[in-house]
Amino acid sequence: MKNILLIMLFSLCVFAQTKYKPFLDTKLALEILNNAYKESLKQNKHVSISIVDSSGALLAMVRNDNAGVHTVKASFKKAYTAASQKRPTHMIHKGIKEGSIPEDLRYLDDNFSIMDGGLPIIMDNVVVGGIGVGGAHGDEDVEIAKAGLKTLK
Repeated sequence: MKNILLIMLFSLCVFAQTKYKPFLDTKLALEILNNAYKESLKQNKHVSISIVDSSGALLAMVRNDNAGVHTVKASFKKAYTAASQKRPTHMIHKGIKEGSIPEDLRYLDDNFSIMDGGLPIIMDNVVVGGIGVGGAHGDEDVEIAKAGLKTLK
């Protein structure tokens, strides 16, 4: 009986020390995607939208029937870059133009894109993934991505 109590106490201590780490699951990714897609339809923009987790793995993706085939890969790369670099792709582009970010960053990974339209997905101050939109103008892509992120509020 004493051993069982010690094991239970040890387990409780381990559990209490385990830190909560938020993560992006498929259900939430689909909600974010759906809200971004609704915004793209509202704006009559023919885009592709991708959602990746913190490792850059694709969780959800949609391509409007009238979006160009290139928008699929563009949206993925934007989401991947935002998740990997933990910041919006437009900030990376601006930093490269201003010289505060090395230009070679764009060649670091074949999946990187510094075009506008990629935003990190942040939960409890932790980057849990990224959303990328491709097919409209950069600021329109960002606006659609932001509409998806309103899901988190």
